[in-house]
Amino acid sequence: MPDHTQSNIMILVADSDDDARSYIAGLLQNFGFKVIQAVNVGSAIKVLQEWPIDIAFIAEKLPPDDGFEVARHVLLKNMKTNLVMLTIDPTTDLLLEASQNGVGQVMKSPVEPDRLIQTVKRTLRAMGKNADSIGADHEKAYSPEDIMVRVFALADQNAKARLGGPFAAIVTDPQGHILGEGVNSVTTRSDPTAHAELIAIRRAAEKIGRPRLDGCVIYCSAEPTMLGQALIISTGIAKVYYGLSHEESGATRVNDQGILGEITKPLDQRSVAYEQIEKERAMRVFDEWKALKNNIAD
Repeated sequence: MPDHTQSNIMILVADSDDDARSYIAGLLQNFGFKVIQAVNVGSAIKVLQEWPIDIAFIAEKLPPDDGFEVARHVLLKNMKTNLVMLTIDPTTDLLLEASQNGVGQVMKSPVEPDRLIQTVKRTLRAMGKNADSIGADHEKAYSPEDIMVRVFALADQNAKARLGGPFAAIVTDPQGHILGEGVNSVTTRSDPTAHAELIAIRRAAEKIGRPRLDGCVIYCSAEPTMLGQALIISTGIAKVYYGLSHEESGATRVNDQGILGEITKPLDQRSVAYEQIEKERAMRVFDEWKALKNNIAD
């Protein structure tokens, strides 16, 4: 059988969630793949019967029953389609059922863009198809709308998994390449700094290897907290996209107005007591630091 070129690899994306399905389909189309979408078991099977599908991404929760109905049909008809199951909770039982029904891989939703493309590449190589050129002519840059779809998917998953509120953030470079992601986990991690924006910014800085994010963009499910806004400004992020304002979200957040009121007061008028001690010793430490050659500022 002749090797497919990238443009005639056919992929099925079957998911009843319109946003999740369109997001995955859009990512794949950006890389030059032909994508057909399905919203339930019946339409997915119809696509498989009518088109030579190479890879099928099937949501576990696919109505009316589940995505395994599609997998069983592929097994029964001895189709050559490679199956990837999408699930919010990849439990051991689900992995076992997937293996028993001919599913080659299970991916956690919401899907990470890079992992999605790597999965396609791996699957195509296993099929004996050339996957080396995938992405060569298609940079992994996404539109603000595409990125916000993922932000909301991360936020929704975080809330439903009881890991935190529906707060998620993604940092990209100016061209739309994803650098870092984060979800709110202040309560579950007992970490008062574990705001979605802070985690996303931290991961972005680690990825590029420097603390400044000049010109980068951050996407948030809701308006950033005061802590997040301070870090956004101090790292040089150029633009913020957000879904809802504090008022619109109706969520209980840190009292940002209270914080703003406090930090504008002189130290001796704040509600938290400040006292300067050991000034001379502190000055010696800082003087020695300033005298160091090639000292690090931060």
